[in-house]
Amino acid sequence: MKMTQTAVPFTKANVARCMCPRCPVQGKSSCVEGKMARLKDALSQSPLKREDIPHVYCGSGTAFCTDLDFNKTCICGSCPVFAEFKLASGQPVGFYCRDGMAKL
Repeated sequence: MKMTQTAVPFTKANVARCMCPRCPVQGKSSCVEGKMARLKDALSQSPLKREDIPHVYCGSGTAFCTDLDFNKTCICGSCPVFAEFKLASGQPVGFYCRDGMAKL
């Protein structure tokens, strides 16, 4: 089966539903903490700049923050964005912050 890019849009609506801010992988990241403090300003930009928003890695690709803890448990499987776009049938199946965008 040929793998193609998934249609997970990097939108304000998906940012709002995204579980990444609650993910243990990002839990102790000072980089993510700083980005979250500036999230309101980042969400006012059009188009959204993926480097400013630590969310929706399934649609935007690997994290710009380098202090994530990949020894922690990924929670992508519990995310409504993951479910809506049926990401369990694609690759990778989680750790999008580390492994890049979801592909179906």
